Amino acid sequence: MRARPLGAVAAVILAGVVGIALSACGGGSKATQVAVKVNKDEITVLQINEQLARLPSGIPADQIEAAKAQVIGRLVTQQLLAQQALERKLDRDPSVLGALEEARLNILAQAYVQRVVAEQAKPTDQEIRKYYADNPDLFAQRKVYRLQELVFSASPEQQKAIEAAASGKSLKRLAEYLNEHKIAFSSDNVLRAAEQLPLVRLPEIAQLKNGEVLVYALAPGRVSAIEVLATDLQPVDEKKASPVIEKYLTNLKSEQLAENEIKRLRDTAKIEYVGDFAKYASVLTPARPAGPAKDKAASGEQEKGIAALH
Repeated sequence: MRARPLGAVAAVILAGVVGIALSACGGGSKATQVAVKVNKDEITVLQINEQLARLPSGIPADQIEAAKAQVIGRLVTQQLLAQQALERKLDRDPSVLGALEEARLNILAQAYVQRVVAEQAKPTDQEIRKYYADNPDLFAQRKVYRLQELVFSASPEQQKAIEAAASGKSLKRLAEYLNEHKIAFSSDNVLRAAEQLPLVRLPEIAQLKNGEVLVYALAPGRVSAIEVLATDLQPVDEKKASPVIEKYLTNLKSEQLAENEIKRLRDTAKIEYVGDFAKYASVLTPARPAGPAKDKAASGEQEKGIAALH
């Protein structure tokens, strides 16, 4: 029988069934005490606490009880739907069995990675201080920029020509150039802090004087041209920056450690692609990413982490 895709209701049922399966793994500690009884089944304090831990940080104190009530209500709904699913023996449906197995493997894989990297990923105080010192444009010399920005689509060849045309010119002149070459663009005045700018470009942007223009790629085929209209120095001290730097470095190190562990496991495992699947062997054993690509990915995570400062 060919597996059918799960619908929205089935996905909720699946979440409930997985929750039931996981809750059975706990011991008799206070964390697993019964919080709610739903027919013949129970929802534990541990299940509620795990759900609460996944909520966004910074919830106002006066909204915590409401958020907790929503979590409990959602767990009750999951339990009710899961009970109905089990009553109708949906846990034997091939599509549900496949999804349950996928969820089980994902949970086990994530648990292993977390256990392996957790103790090794925490950065030292020296590493945190060094990161702060090595990135003055984000911290000690952080600025808020008032910019005029043009955004447009362009091929790599067009971008090179546009960069040459922008050299020594104002953004107004660049806009005229784009109009002459029938390149559509959008224009806006924006206020952006350092951490809201592409971090790989921040050293260049930080050196721009008022009236100077920089052209750079936002994404493949998408280009931004900015002119600095004004800047305002708004530094962030080391004490305030340290927790965010620690989180960013922990995430970065965790990713690197996990990648190294996966590579080690692949290198030592016997993996055989059988029959018609043999053709995928070379595709599924890719070369290690080159340095620049990894740096770009790390920069994206860095932008997310540092943005949390403000």
